[in-house]
Amino acid sequence: MADESQQDQRRADFLAQTAQIAFTELQRYFAAGRLVKVSDGLDLVEVAVQLSQDNAKQFEQWLEQGKLDGVNDEQATLWLSENRVLWAVVADPWVLVQERNSAA
Repeated sequence: MADESQQDQRRADFLAQTAQIAFTELQRYFAAGRLVKVSDGLDLVEVAVQLSQDNAKQFEQWLEQGKLDGVNDEQATLWLSENRVLWAVVADPWVLVQERNSAA
């Protein structure tokens, strides 16, 4: 199926672009209101795929469950003070970030 093949390609593209990055490098996206915090329980790449497909229903569900949220000032201050490194992927115009309990 072409749609499934396209989704697999998007998944591979996002996976290749996913990397660890210091929060200090993400501050400009935070200032622009473009950082989205993804809970540790979600697959960061899958969230990017769904965002790229404008899957509003899935996003509403994740938001209601508290699995996605904008990064607030308190969180940003903590990450900055701890020089936190996050996993991130760009799903234009958003930058999805995720804290992971295990150091990878």
